[in-house]
Amino acid sequence: MKKKIDIESLERKSIHQVPDGYFDELPLKIQSRITEQQEVSSPIFIPRMQMVWSMTAAIAIFLIGWFFYPQNTKPSTEQLLASIDSEALIEYLYEEDISTDEILAAIDESYILEELETIETEIIDGELSDEDLESIYSELDYSTEIM
Repeated sequence: MKKKIDIESLERKSIHQVPDGYFDELPLKIQSRITEQQEVSSPIFIPRMQMVWSMTAAIAIFLIGWFFYPQNTKPSTEQLLASIDSEALIEYLYEEDISTDEILAAIDESYILEELETIETEIIDGELSDEDLESIYSELDYSTEIM
């Protein structure tokens, strides 16, 4: 069993010694340390008007950049192909030994069908004039063979 200790019967003696006047100076020491820490960790204060003007300037610069920055910097594939000379393209295909079957296999069928339908409706409706037919005929070069 546990033995009960009578606290009242224990001898009272001070095991710690405190220098004279320690508790008189203690509040002043604590207060001086607190003010030192506050001075070191005080946040940077930006005046409200300065922050408003800087945010306004940043938004204005962003909007100016948004409106004047070119949105479409890359030319499309169709624009690139339109810039290539037809004869140079035919020579390239001939030199690389690309057959007509390979070209047709790479083309999207829906695009071809749409183009054919457009041409058929123009021919059937009679929208092609003699000048249009003559220009189409003159663009065709029958002397070059593609293999």
